[in-house]
Amino acid sequence: MAKTKTTTHKFYVVDLIRNKPKSQYIEIPKYRVDVEIEVTTKGKLSAKEVPSAAMERLEKTARKTLDEYEKVITEEAIKLDKKITDLMKQPSKAAQQEAEKLIQGTNASIKNALDSAEGAAQKSIEARLKKEAQGDKNLKEARVRTGLKVGKSVIKIAGSVGKLVASAGADVSSYLTITKELVNLGKELQQQLKNEEKLRSDLQKGVEAYVAFRGDEIMRAAKKIGLTDTKGIDFKKPREAMKVVADRLAEGGEVAKKEFQDPKSGLTKLKSVVIRGVKSKLADANKARQKYREHTTKTRQKVDSMSASADKLQKAMRSAKNLKEGVKIGAQCMQVKHGVSAMASKLDDREKFLDSMQDILSEAGMDIDDRTTLDKLKELDKKTILTEGKDLLKSIKTVKGAIESVASAVV
Repeated sequence: MAKTKTTTHKFYVVDLIRNKPKSQYIEIPKYRVDVEIEVTTKGKLSAKEVPSAAMERLEKTARKTLDEYEKVITEEAIKLDKKITDLMKQPSKAAQQEAEKLIQGTNASIKNALDSAEGAAQKSIEARLKKEAQGDKNLKEARVRTGLKVGKSVIKIAGSVGKLVASAGADVSSYLTITKELVNLGKELQQQLKNEEKLRSDLQKGVEAYVAFRGDEIMRAAKKIGLTDTKGIDFKKPREAMKVVADRLAEGGEVAKKEFQDPKSGLTKLKSVVIRGVKSKLADANKARQKYREHTTKTRQKVDSMSASADKLQKAMRSAKNLKEGVKIGAQCMQVKHGVSAMASKLDDREKFLDSMQDILSEAGMDIDDRTTLDKLKELDKKTILTEGKDLLKSIKTVKGAIESVASAVV
């Protein structure tokens, strides 16, 4: 009686679907497949065991067959997700139930396909074994048995469908994320507003101190170089005052230092003396202006970011056509954007003002009257953004409340 020898080779596939398609409304599970290949050889006196290399080639053949089933399941999942995506364009309980029926049907199709996988693998391995037998007499009368065990896995409906239906089309997590951005920007702006008042005050005080000091410095410089009679000189008009000083010194009515006896060169030298004298006060005023300018730039950046967040939320509201509160929240977003525009306009004015202050302080502002400088400084009080900031924060608070109300309906 002929002898037989059975060689067994086992392997498994962790997940038949290696590259899962991205899906919004379905959850694709892992499909573990355990495979066992048995090859029985026969011989008159004895049967030989099949070499491991040959068994590995049979495994490779089986894997190639399983790859075809990966394509089948992936295509089924893609079709299913598309159908459910179309259903969720009009989210409702009925649409959700229809989606669940579609999933049941797809799971049944996948099960039937996987049930046939064992036979397909057996057939492909038999063909491979026949080919192997051409070079190995031991395999000529060999028989093969292929066993496949597929894990009990099924596609499920994603939790996002239930939330979508509950909120009538609202992607609440997305809305909450955008709203959080908006609220955080509002808090940062609130802090900016607190700083604005101090910086504005520092700039006003710095410029006022400089203006007062500059007039005194011209008088001190005039006396230092020999002018004793300063009657009738308006030191609040620096350019005019220095010209009068230079002219008087040149007239010879005063004992002036030699380098100041020519009115033209004397005026230039006098100006340089005064600028050296007011240098520290000028630096303080400029420092305050620069800080206020930096504050303006940072505020504009935050306001621009607010505008971007409001745009995102408003766009989301337009997309959520079935969200009852969508139109209302969209209008509230528009209020935020109106607030942003109002503040942006104020910031434009403030930047122009700071540019003009830079011109005034350049060259120590010797060509501009003190009264002009102080009158311009009064305009700064009109450049504050406190009112616009409060209105904007109020609008953000309203949007936050509305979005949280929508979210509470989903939780």
